[in-house]
Amino acid sequence: MPAPKSYAGKVFSSLTSSSWVGVDLFFVLSGLLITGILYDTRQATNFFRSFYARRFLRIFPLYYGFLFLLGALTIPLDIQWRSREWIYLLYLQNTHVMKNVHSAAFSPFITIDHLWSLAVEEQFYCVWPAIVFFVKDRIRLMKMAGLLMAGSMLVRLLMLYGHKSLWMIYVFTPARADSLMMGSVLALLFRSDAALQQQLKRLAIFVLPASVIVLVILALPTGGLSFSSKSVIIFGYTIIGLASAALITLSLTSHTFGAAIDRPSLRWLGKCSYGIYVLHLPVMQLLLHLHTVTHLEDRYSNVCWRLFIVVSTAAFAVGLAFLSFEFYESRFLRLKRFFRYQFPEPIVQRPDESVTAIIDPVLVQRIQS
Repeated sequence: MPAPKSYAGKVFSSLTSSSWVGVDLFFVLSGLLITGILYDTRQATNFFRSFYARRFLRIFPLYYGFLFLLGALTIPLDIQWRSREWIYLLYLQNTHVMKNVHSAAFSPFITIDHLWSLAVEEQFYCVWPAIVFFVKDRIRLMKMAGLLMAGSMLVRLLMLYGHKSLWMIYVFTPARADSLMMGSVLALLFRSDAALQQQLKRLAIFVLPASVIVLVILALPTGGLSFSSKSVIIFGYTIIGLASAALITLSLTSHTFGAAIDRPSLRWLGKCSYGIYVLHLPVMQLLLHLHTVTHLEDRYSNVCWRLFIVVSTAAFAVGLAFLSFEFYESRFLRLKRFFRYQFPEPIVQRPDESVTAIIDPVLVQRIQS
């Protein structure tokens, strides 16, 4: 796609090229929600069985269903698997194993490179639940999460010093653990008294704009926030994680922020968000290869064309995600009732001790049922 010449086009291009930061927001939010569930259920007698069964029912059906669909469309989409099917099936697409085949084109019509973040999630699930279960103590867990955050930054420095692929640094789980751990610390902090939650709110009011200013400064030299910029790799990922944590904190503690996101439409989008994430990039690639769309690109290669691609991709991906959730994923999610957490004795917990209770007042009762 030709480079934009107008000022509006350049601004739009900068924003779209920086859209990858949404992945870090996703990591922080995932760390928050998953750690909240793990901590609240750490005394359950069926802790591991229930957690992994419920995660399986949420993630695996769409992920593997999508991969099997691609397998069935191998010939029409001209997909060159080159052993990549095993890498994706085993969630290894963000490891060095992928290096040998990553340089070869996957398909002229679609790409699935974005699925690396799901590999990060699955690898996170392989380690963090056991740590929460065996450590249990909230303060010790926060200290451990802090060490892992520092270790994540150190891993990125060592990989840079070792001249590792910038893409590999971007997708490698130990190098991206700081965002997950920020969400985890946030979940544990919210399980303290109300006074500390108010302190978190005041801190977030300062951290959010300060982080945004730093990120804008990092983005200025290249006209956008590049994930492969060395300054972004060294500390930019952490700054993005801090901004995400501050935004989430304000959404949970500030009435203004909370009212802005507590909308039925946003809750509906949240329900379909997993499907939107899995499907949006392949949908975009398919749209770009439609003959009529290519003709439009030739004639209107400007900000309006780019905006059309974003809007049409979003609309189509949301529609597909809705259909997937209603007629496919929900069938598996109903099976979660067979994997409720069981506790040796009733657990009494005040709503202000749980961020999950802030998000959904009946979630604590659901966990206990």
